[in-house]
Amino acid sequence: MDGLTTKGLKYIDEETGEEKILPRANIQDGYKYTIEQNQRKEHLMTMCLLRFPHIDKVTVELMVDWYMNHPDDMFKEMEKDEDYMANFKSN
Repeated sequence: MDGLTTKGLKYIDEETGEEKILPRANIQDGYKYTIEQNQRKEHLMTMCLLRFPHIDKVTVELMVDWYMNHPDDMFKEMEKDEDYMANFKSN
């Protein structure tokens, strides 16, 4: 990634030929949690990292945030995974 800098990603605008920078994401823009929600997130993160130590913490945090803020979407995705769903009895 030659264009990656501390300020963001440098690129050439195809229309103008001008060099521009796509700024880095502001990590402070994340989800805002109450104290109780933050405790739940920390608990989920700890449990995931203990069970799956080979997965990096940032990936686990992204998945926990997604689960906490979009649980219906998470369950829909899980239901699409036939191998995962084979672990559960159907009624």
